[in-house]
Amino acid sequence: MTRPVVRRAGSTLKVKGRPIPFSVYPVTRTTRRFGLQSRIFASSPWGIMRQAIENTLTGTAREEANAFLSQADSFYQIAESSHLSPTKPLLYYYSFLNIVKAFALVKGTATTYGRAVHGLVESTPPGGTEFHDSIVTVNWHGASPRLYNDLKKTLTGRTDPKNRAFQLKNVMPQLLPGHRVWCEASGSKERFVEIQRIDFRYDEASKEIWSEINIFSDDLTRFGITRDRLLSESGLSATFQEAQSAEVVGDRKLLKFQQVAPVRYTGRPSDKIDKIVALLKPYLWSSALSVPPYRKNYLYLCPPSDRAEMLPQILSIYVTFFYLGSVTRYRPNFFEKILETKHGSHIQEVILNLPQQFLYLLASEFAGREVAHAPLV
Repeated sequence: MTRPVVRRAGSTLKVKGRPIPFSVYPVTRTTRRFGLQSRIFASSPWGIMRQAIENTLTGTAREEANAFLSQADSFYQIAESSHLSPTKPLLYYYSFLNIVKAFALVKGTATTYGRAVHGLVESTPPGGTEFHDSIVTVNWHGASPRLYNDLKKTLTGRTDPKNRAFQLKNVMPQLLPGHRVWCEASGSKERFVEIQRIDFRYDEASKEIWSEINIFSDDLTRFGITRDRLLSESGLSATFQEAQSAEVVGDRKLLKFQQVAPVRYTGRPSDKIDKIVALLKPYLWSSALSVPPYRKNYLYLCPPSDRAEMLPQILSIYVTFFYLGSVTRYRPNFFEKILETKHGSHIQEVILNLPQQFLYLLASEFAGREVAHAPLV
């Protein structure tokens, strides 16, 4: 059983009297030190990605990246205007594929693209059922660039080995939009827990800064989630521990989970915010919204049996659309059959809602700054 620790003394890090809002891109490096940066509001993320290309690349690489992005935009717009047919997920996948090429060029993972391969294959074992038993495997032939691993390397600095396999049924619950539809179809309990806020806290005497995750207690109790399970299945058990808390918002109690090992600083505590965020980012799922707070962050509780098939949020979307695109390209008759299964409603939610999320999440990676949907007025 998790035992709350005595809360480490410290103050909430503020700017102009207000707590610094959490973002996975909170600061930018200036000529002398780190400076805070605000989110960008954009009705369309395409312009943000194009600006990143113009700011970063020159010559042939810039021409290539702009061409890939233009093609991605065209595929995306056609997909958006089409009805829910076997064509729609295929168009989205080819849009994503071209965005990945531009992204890898901007971030220096690749310097040029000639012929490139997906780096993934999908299959259904003999006797298995399409979709339910389908597998996406990291694989390729020859020495051409492999776009899946180029995306993973650009996002995380790592790649996956050949033949690493993902069961699609274990990837689907990792998709944030439509998760409750998946719960209904699969008869499973919810795996996402909303984070009410994340605070940056510091202690001037010890010159230490750390983060504190705040979650409403009733969000755990209504889903039957223990605090031990929250820490264990979110992957945070080695780095976070529950802290004593008496804070109440409205009539809801906040649980606080505090970073165990703080980070030392020498100048301003805000100079180390990037280090704090780097520790947290792999465990966060984000939803881009068009209304305040514009981003919501979540923890994904992965059962131990599925841990080997965990993917970063953007990659889980990419792998899903690779599978859907491959099925609709080579076996379009199966697409209709999948929609007729109990998971059909979830697949529809994925196809209709995930592409825009992918764009905003990846545009933020292009810019190194949180990109949010412009408010609806």
